[in-house]
Amino acid sequence: MSLEKLSEILHRCYQCKYCTFTGHPLFYENCPSLVEYKFEIYSAPGRMSIAKGILNGELKWTDHLIHVLYSCTTCGNCTTQCIYPISQYITEIIEALREKAVKDGVGPLPRHKQFGEHVLKEHNPYFEKHEDRLKWLPKDVELSDKPDIVYFVGCTSSYRQTEIAIATVRILSALGVKFTILPDEWCCGSPLLRTGQTDIVRDLAKHNVKLIHSLGVKEIVTSCAGCYRTFRIDYPRKLRVYPRFRILHITEFLEREIKKGRLKFENKLDLKVTYHDPCHLARHAKIFDPPRTVLKSLGVELIEMKRTRENAFCCGAGGGVKSGYPDFALKTAYRRLEDALKTNASVLVSSCPFCKRNLKDASEHYGVQLEVLDITELVAKALE
Repeated sequence: MSLEKLSEILHRCYQCKYCTFTGHPLFYENCPSLVEYKFEIYSAPGRMSIAKGILNGELKWTDHLIHVLYSCTTCGNCTTQCIYPISQYITEIIEALREKAVKDGVGPLPRHKQFGEHVLKEHNPYFEKHEDRLKWLPKDVELSDKPDIVYFVGCTSSYRQTEIAIATVRILSALGVKFTILPDEWCCGSPLLRTGQTDIVRDLAKHNVKLIHSLGVKEIVTSCAGCYRTFRIDYPRKLRVYPRFRILHITEFLEREIKKGRLKFENKLDLKVTYHDPCHLARHAKIFDPPRTVLKSLGVELIEMKRTRENAFCCGAGGGVKSGYPDFALKTAYRRLEDALKTNASVLVSSCPFCKRNLKDASEHYGVQLEVLDITELVAKALE
């Protein structure tokens, strides 16, 4: 919904500040932006006040307001903790406010605008050529002419974290799945939706969904939490584009194969791991158990962090923060690495290429001795 349509809901924020802490007994601060910038305006109540002020004409856009608006990772932890009827709308309001900023000509941030323009040109936000999207695909992997499943790779795994894409196709091949990859896959649109560039996304969504429908498949699998959330939630709810196929995250798909007895791991992994819940997969889409089922089936010792599941602290990369405020993104990831280090695990595992990238970047930047892997990499290793 537009910010104008959400105006009545805005008044249900009672400025109680309960959303700025987790419901965990240890009462952790949960908002990455508030932890970093300290002032109340950087919290969800602060941004709700900005939205009211902009709508009512009591505030005018300034560089500072734009900074406050775009220094939110849209992780949704505030929505989990809010005890009032506005809870399910907080992240939506922030994204709608960004959309209004774009329409008013004051947003998004310059870097966001640049990748938005490149998505229009080359269908990816990484300033890469569209023709190079499948350069990572191993030559010995066979794509089916009559697939049962489409693997929607996503831009991050196609151009940056290619090891995740390679691991995923190795897993699907090992299982004997008849799958293919879209010959003309476009960005799902998640980075644009998070930064308020909504008008660009509808054509992306229509293109991807039409192409998948033309193949007649009943399911798609994605290893990207952002793509998963965008297909499953944003396409129908925000863009009114309705996929006629089931959307599965790779962890859901693997859990199903494990429960049906089609996937068994003979080579157990002797590792101590801890798991980071990606915001788009966990809080936004309520996928908590499948990744843990997969990890436990691998034989690893899973040690949970204090802040986990719906209370998990954000990796810091989402909402355009990684590109807009890279230093803030790294600091947030470092705080999450500190959570992981307290478990004494040797590997930090996630199930999102964006999470892996930012957590790994932070571990290298700050010299943290902790291996960061995607869950697909562990599964592929166990299947070798």
